[in-house]
Amino acid sequence: LGRQIGSMIKMQTFRSQFLSKISIAIVTAGLFLSACKENTILPGSLVPPVDNISTFSQDTFTIITSNLYQDSILTGGLRNTSQISSSPNLFHALGTITSDPVFGKTNANIHIEILPPVANFTFKTGTNRTIDSIVLSIPIKGTYGDTNLASNISQNFKVFRSLKSFPRSDAQYEFTKDSFENNVIAQSNVNYAMLKDSPLINGVKLVPQLRFKLNQPTIDSFEDQIDLGANGAAADFTKFLAWWKGFYIQADSLNGNTLYYLNTYGTRLNIYYRYTDVNSQLDTVADAFAFDPNNCNRFNHITRNYNGKPPADFLNNIAPGGDSILFLQNEPGMAAAIRMPYLAEFPNSIINQAELTFYSVSPYGIPFQDTSKYGGIPRLQILQTDTTDNGADNVVPDYNVFGSNIVDGNATKVTIGAFTFTRYKFAVTYAVQRLISEKNANFRFKIMGLNNGFPAATRVMLAGNTSQMQYVKPKLTIIYTKIIK
Repeated sequence: LGRQIGSMIKMQTFRSQFLSKISIAIVTAGLFLSACKENTILPGSLVPPVDNISTFSQDTFTIITSNLYQDSILTGGLRNTSQISSSPNLFHALGTITSDPVFGKTNANIHIEILPPVANFTFKTGTNRTIDSIVLSIPIKGTYGDTNLASNISQNFKVFRSLKSFPRSDAQYEFTKDSFENNVIAQSNVNYAMLKDSPLINGVKLVPQLRFKLNQPTIDSFEDQIDLGANGAAADFTKFLAWWKGFYIQADSLNGNTLYYLNTYGTRLNIYYRYTDVNSQLDTVADAFAFDPNNCNRFNHITRNYNGKPPADFLNNIAPGGDSILFLQNEPGMAAAIRMPYLAEFPNSIINQAELTFYSVSPYGIPFQDTSKYGGIPRLQILQTDTTDNGADNVVPDYNVFGSNIVDGNATKVTIGAFTFTRYKFAVTYAVQRLISEKNANFRFKIMGLNNGFPAATRVMLAGNTSQMQYVKPKLTIIYTKIIK
């Protein structure tokens, strides 16, 4: 299991509904289609050869790259018409990383709601009922961080009762905060070594999961509400959620080197009890309340802290001419803005192909591909924004026109001279054609880790435009045909 869940995050594909940026491509593409000349774009197989007579290539454009912090990742609730909280491909991070030598500290906590299996829920009919325990269980989908059994740090996770309702009709982002009672109702010390094997509960082997045994006052409270019948919280779903607004699971913010990704869609509250049935026989029962995708909500609260680490220096000291290193993470976290201030002055042309290329670097002596701990980003995504609209992001139209496999953004090994680098390349032909046609001096790209359902996982460092290593600087290459008037 250790190797399996440690590698899951790195193997996710471009398919999750959690791609909050790319998933709106169909909605926004219509705006781009009306603004660009579709017949000027050629598929890669039809790009004419560069003959310097009618077709030309240029890669000497001025590019300015700058670090920035990117947040506002949707982790629950509703966005447009997409009910994010109902997606089975949405996973939530729980835990703390304090040991990343370059990217600093990450802390992640979870809000999760549950409901009885049916309205008017009651215990089994009988006498002498005794509740042995109530256990909150959440399956584990994967991990990110230091999963070395010798160095993995135990983390203390505490469970609280939420006090605030979060409507499914609202959007919950990674900065959304929960309100909760101060009393801890359950807690567990978790170490990666504990998760090597699936738990055996009542003779049944279960999927790897976190389990929290609720304290006695909470058990008594649940039992009282159920016994009240029509007058209690279990009478209907609305009444229950008004009474029990959810659980807030909080990770110790001071210790840890791993994020655990939980399948909160599979959350269950297991009630184990014994009773004497109508035939005077002793019976043992396990009833389960669960996350209901049609009525419940869930979201992540994630914070980053770069104090004393390299990204903080770049964020606090803006370089007008661009940065030498770009720090990228899966959102929320570090991203990069790419400006091409003179491209709007490029003469009107047919853009046959436009590619942006970036290379990874390791300026702090930390191997970028140290996949045993804080591995590199397997795929980046590219957005476009405007310097005059408060940084609102839009999907690059090439995703919808050509597809994600053409736009690419995958990490690829390449050899330059005697050295091997990881390269990220984006085909942005359609977007560049629009930029040049409209003479848009405010246009810029933005790149960050692809949101694949695992927020806050993976990071990479890329060479920026002021890097001293000329051969790994960001580069825009355009193959174009001049328009003869």
